[in-house]
Amino acid sequence: MMSGSVLLFLRAILAVLLYAFLGVGLYQLWLDMRRQSQLLAARQSPPLSLGKADETEKHAFAQPELILGRGVECDFCVDDPTVSARHARLTFRQGQWWLDDLASTNGTFLNGEAVKGSALVTDGDRIQIGQVELELSIPPVAA
Repeated sequence: MMSGSVLLFLRAILAVLLYAFLGVGLYQLWLDMRRQSQLLAARQSPPLSLGKADETEKHAFAQPELILGRGVECDFCVDDPTVSARHARLTFRQGQWWLDDLASTNGTFLNGEAVKGSALVTDGDRIQIGQVELELSIPPVAA
């Protein structure tokens, strides 16, 4: 009889330990998913606005990459014959916005300087694609 009650007690202890192990494992998974969502939220690009310099209308964007050009598949379409179908790209990387020329025919300029490779852009910069001048607005990010 004594060995039966000891065996029952050991089974109960084992069951409690098993449920405790599962509980700790699920809690760790929840913490890891929470950390991952916080990291992803921190990596999201801040919004920016882009519009023609001679117009007051600005278009707001929230995605981390924008293609500028004349083509209908572009994120910011410019209907001008001096603008290539896929003229330039704005990309959010390393915590900042960057401008790249996409081998356009008439070049891409940032504040009057030709873009060779990648160029860092900031709030108020002027981007020229073909003969069209665009104004960039990047609102400050709340801490």
